[in-house]
Amino acid sequence: MPMIKPHHAIDNAQFTILQRWVWVCIYGGLLLVVISHFLRPMDATLADWSLCLGLPMVALGCILIYVRSLMGRKEK
Repeated sequence: MPMIKPHHAIDNAQFTILQRWVWVCIYGGLLLVVISHFLRPMDATLADWSLCLGLPMVALGCILIYVRSLMGRKEK
């Protein structure tokens, strides 16, 4: 029996939905942060808005990772 259980063996709908939202928030937020860096020379206001939206999304994704770690998992 392996020490690390594979993630595809989880049979919990809430867990899989939460897992999708974790990565959507993290990658979407990081994409907005990178876009804000490149928008800065053209439009500082739009860059500030994208940065102000991206950083909380990344933080929300990290919080959801913590919530996911506390969830009880039902395995196959």
